[in-house]
Amino acid sequence: MRPAGRSRNDLSGLSRRPDLDYGAAVFRDAFNHLRPIRAAMTNLGGALTVLQLRLLNRLRVDGVEHLRQLPRSGVLMVSNHHTHYMDSIAVLHTVAYLGRPYLVAPRTNLYVVAALETMKESGWLPRLMAYNGTINVKRTWKDKSGLVQRKVDPKDIDNIGVGLSDGWVLTYPQGTTKPGARGRLGVAHIIKRFRPLVVPVRLAGLREAFDKTGLRPTHLGSKLAVSYGPPLQLDYDAEPQSILQRVMESIGEG
Repeated sequence: MRPAGRSRNDLSGLSRRPDLDYGAAVFRDAFNHLRPIRAAMTNLGGALTVLQLRLLNRLRVDGVEHLRQLPRSGVLMVSNHHTHYMDSIAVLHTVAYLGRPYLVAPRTNLYVVAALETMKESGWLPRLMAYNGTINVKRTWKDKSGLVQRKVDPKDIDNIGVGLSDGWVLTYPQGTTKPGARGRLGVAHIIKRFRPLVVPVRLAGLREAFDKTGLRPTHLGSKLAVSYGPPLQLDYDAEPQSILQRVMESIGEG
């Protein structure tokens, strides 16, 4: 089933980078990063993920059948949020090899929306993720100094559109790993502007198995789950709050 008001090939609302040579798209992604390097990084991360998620813990993946018929681009995955990094690693690991040889030929058109201040942290992982599909955005309500109030940077929204034009984008409507946090209207405005297929993702167990960053295991042998739902039936012309409520309900946070 597809959301009302959007055909399979309707990508008219999606942005494209005018400075990128799309004749070379087979070698570079939407942000001009080399796909072979991204593939190698994904394979390396995949090997490490097997250890963290499937051997030291017990990962279950449900709903993959909802992903198999989705188009190559114009898909927005919306998820609840447990940890800074392991959430994205778990989701993208299960999607990157969908219908492909495992740890051989991953998809390189997957992108993750992440808070700029989080990705500026020191260490090797933020640097790797910054190259391998991260779309950095500035939160309008919070930074490292505390609560703030600032306008949305239009360039952040445009970059999300660039990612959608090339592939699938993963975002976290809550914008924080705090349990029970409310959703932010930004995701509704993204949905209204670009009209992507919206696929809900529910995560379970990662908050108990890892620390806040998702890099340090805290409880081995935990039951972890990544569950995908069918694309949401949305009215793209509805009020942003109505769209946000539907999204939050679909990821178990309504």
